[in-house]
Amino acid sequence: MATGIKDKVAIIGMGCSRFGERWDVGTDGLLAEAFDEALTDAGIERGQIEAAWAGSCFDRINVGNSAIPAATALRLDGIPVSRVENMCATGSEAFRNACYAVASGAIDVAMAIGGEKLKDNARTMIETLLRLKPASAKGTYMQSVTLSTTMGPGVRVDPARLKSAAAA
Repeated sequence: MATGIKDKVAIIGMGCSRFGERWDVGTDGLLAEAFDEALTDAGIERGQIEAAWAGSCFDRINVGNSAIPAATALRLDGIPVSRVENMCATGSEAFRNACYAVASGAIDVAMAIGGEKLKDNARTMIETLLRLKPASAKGTYMQSVTLSTTMGPGVRVDPARLKSAAAA
């Protein structure tokens, strides 16, 4: 009979990168900033982490479609690091996997980390959304993206091109 994970898992530390328009740092730098703060908060060393789950939704514009770039940026050598993605619930998915790994007794210390950086990658994000757009949603994605996305320095997107691509 299932007994749940109550009293089997504890959050021992957390970290967060500084919020704001961070044109000077990439996604890997933001991950490293939050990671270092979490290690300090937990009072543990990097080598005590036995497994990690890294969440990132838009793989092409963030840390890639595997966990290797995140593991490299955080210098997590010799442990399993898995990339997870579950759209808006990606952070919860990484956290859930880390919790279950500890609750099962497979490991003692797990890490869940995630990051998205969209503002200075606006052109790539728009191209990605265009490829994902279902045929039944003509125009829907591009209208909301162009109205809600702040383009980074030097990024110019032709509105006529976006409109014709969204209607296609």
